[in-house]
Amino acid sequence: MDDAFLRQLIAQRIEERCDGLCYDPDVIGFFIVMAPDDGVGEVEAALGTQLLRNPVSGVEYGHPDFAPLFEYAGRHARWYELVFLGAGDEGVTLFVPRNPDVEPRLLALAAEYAVSEQVEV
Repeated sequence: MDDAFLRQLIAQRIEERCDGLCYDPDVIGFFIVMAPDDGVGEVEAALGTQLLRNPVSGVEYGHPDFAPLFEYAGRHARWYELVFLGAGDEGVTLFVPRNPDVEPRLLALAAEYAVSEQVEV
């Protein structure tokens, strides 16, 4: 998938996280770019956690008591950006394409929690 905006956004996020240091994904965290035909299970395996069920509470997305694990959700023209924080500075950023081929519940989850952000890239 060739997306100049996404490449520039990831480069910007790396620059913001690195604060002038070399990028080390083991320290700063890494990025996952979901393809429209990726299944939720595949993405959860790469992410290392569940998306549509809170693994701590067991509550599924759609239930009033559901709370997502991500710390931030951003809405961009063609992508959702979900940031999961780990121990220390490490985190994972998942980019979900705003595409009708993506699991509808995942798109609904991202849309519900996302804030629109103007990112200059």
